[in-house]
Amino acid sequence: MATTGINDFLNKKYKELDFTGEWLASFGKPEKNFKCCVAGASGNGKTEFVIKLTKYLASFTKVYYNSHEQKFSKSLRDALHRNNMREVNGKVVFADGESVHEMDERLGKRNSPGAIVIDSRDYMKLTIDQFTYLIDKYPHKCFIVICWASGSKPKGSHAEAIEYCCDVKILVKDFKALMRSRFGGNKPFDIWPERNNKAKTPAKGEQSELFSATLNAEIPTINV
Repeated sequence: MATTGINDFLNKKYKELDFTGEWLASFGKPEKNFKCCVAGASGNGKTEFVIKLTKYLASFTKVYYNSHEQKFSKSLRDALHRNNMREVNGKVVFADGESVHEMDERLGKRNSPGAIVIDSRDYMKLTIDQFTYLIDKYPHKCFIVICWASGSKPKGSHAEAIEYCCDVKILVKDFKALMRSRFGGNKPFDIWPERNNKAKTPAKGEQSELFSATLNAEIPTINV
């Protein structure tokens, strides 16, 4: 087992991903090999968020997206269209539900992807032992695991254990990614701002009524 002194530890250099903009505000500057768990109920925007993250990570490294839940479906293809994934053509490879053994073989090859997305843990039935095997064997790679949620937590004992191993824990709810990152940031990420802004904008016929109602409304007391 390796040991180190305090000065050597404090002077240790880490390979960071130079996140900027909204990604910096949410993630901070993660290590190149960060581990991330993305949990949420169905229809809240998990896949949409992870496709956006995949595209952003492709500016730093090649990304392998193991699609178990949606496979090579129209819904996944539509998400790629919405996010203009052609811009990162050649930097992202999609797999149609590869097993852990197949993933292991792929990652062991020369110049294999530096970031791995598993969508989802539940469809793949990824165990905590399999996950720790992968992250221990490939310590320089980034792993992102999508999980179903029960309330505000990943669903099931394996998912909960995987989340404990992760540096970035994300709950996706109502197209917002709520962040808990060890690297700072932690601002909620707006997954679909166009959709949310449209929902907030009243129709023309409703604007005057909304304005009058706002003037007459009692301002509530908010306890922080």
